[in-house]
Amino acid sequence: MAFQQEEDRARLGRKLSQEAIALAVQGRWEEAVAANKTIVERFADDVAAYNRLGRALIELGRFGEAEETYRKAMEVDPGNSIASKNIERLKTWSGVGKLEPEKARSLGKDFFASTRGKTGVVDLTNVASLDRIAEIGVGGAVVLRRRGQRVFAEDGNECVLGELDPRHGVRLAKLMYGGNQYSASVLATGEAGAQLLVREDFQHPGLAGQSSFPPSQADRLYGHPARVSPVETPPIVDEGRRSVAALHGLGHGDFDEPSGEEDDRGYLEGFTLVEEPRDREGSAE
Repeated sequence: MAFQQEEDRARLGRKLSQEAIALAVQGRWEEAVAANKTIVERFADDVAAYNRLGRALIELGRFGEAEETYRKAMEVDPGNSIASKNIERLKTWSGVGKLEPEKARSLGKDFFASTRGKTGVVDLTNVASLDRIAEIGVGGAVVLRRRGQRVFAEDGNECVLGELDPRHGVRLAKLMYGGNQYSASVLATGEAGAQLLVREDFQHPGLAGQSSFPPSQADRLYGHPARVSPVETPPIVDEGRRSVAALHGLGHGDFDEPSGEEDDRGYLEGFTLVEEPRDREGSAE
């Protein structure tokens, strides 16, 4: 009798999980929140449901609730890499918690795009005016302009606000010179400085396959792809190693200088690799 009850409970858990995943795949995030809340109410130890719930809340711009949810996942499974990585990334995105719902929701759609190398959080250096950045406010748009091997952020009146941290700026300048187009918005501002959320809006066909924000080796997590749901953790492919050679092959005089491996690693925390880990050091790939 007890065995049958356990079987029924497991069957119910699988059914509810499949329904929750289907809602996420369809982008029905409000319903996905409700579905995953139902699961964790019945199955308090279902860490995957907590992770799915966190994902849905972020998509809706409810960052504070998402962080709380991921922390509950860590209580259930202290070693859970998906929850821990997203908590770290949410710390970087702390400024969005003060946004009105519509702006927060708009930025929430960009949160997981970073796992595909299309968006990144970039520090602004040599800041000219923190007051002006504060006026623009979190979520406000800024203009990116390339000057040689550097990228500067400007307001709508072409007033320079600061320079993108060279760890990202040098790479983005190369890609902009190759034809890529980017937009940016203020992600955080304060006495300590400012951060921008930079998005790749257009990739030139000649740069196909080259990630604007490639993950570092430290961002690669463990596990076999079959064990990870693509809904919980969107897949990425590390194009970092092949992109250095490709960028050097642009042949533009602005970028003839050698580039160290560190320039190519990327510095955005929170990437999750779901393809099977393998060492491609020295590979033509």
